[in-house]
Amino acid sequence: MSDRTVPARRGDFRFFSTIQTRWSDNDMFGHVNNVEYYRFFELTVCEFLMLACDLDMMAAPVVPFAAESLCRFRRPLSWPHPVSAGLRVEHLGTSSVRYGIALFDQGSDEPAAEGHWVHVFVERANQRPVPIPDAIRAAFERHR
Repeated sequence: MSDRTVPARRGDFRFFSTIQTRWSDNDMFGHVNNVEYYRFFELTVCEFLMLACDLDMMAAPVVPFAAESLCRFRRPLSWPHPVSAGLRVEHLGTSSVRYGIALFDQGSDEPAAEGHWVHVFVERANQRPVPIPDAIRAAFERHR
């Protein structure tokens, strides 16, 4: 994500995941607790890798490790409203990728939260960085 202060818009994203909030996601103020936003980010990235990239994270010889995450909270989300999570590929390196992610209330064009998640691809056997596999890189290119 850039350092811009203007929030992203729904149309800036190419991949979406719908997340149903749960009663237990709320804090004592009736808002989704901050830690849940990061869980929503992780869920969105995992769905993207499984669905758009066809990555079997439990068996693939090359897997992504989280290296960094950031979340900017703009306004609260709350149960029982579903969340629409958008993902785009913002930077693609040799062995790393940075996804831009935003969480939207259903029907809203402006995010309630936005941030990024960085993955470094590693060989499962030795956990050392390796180039992103070609098929996954091609999926990333389609979501830039």
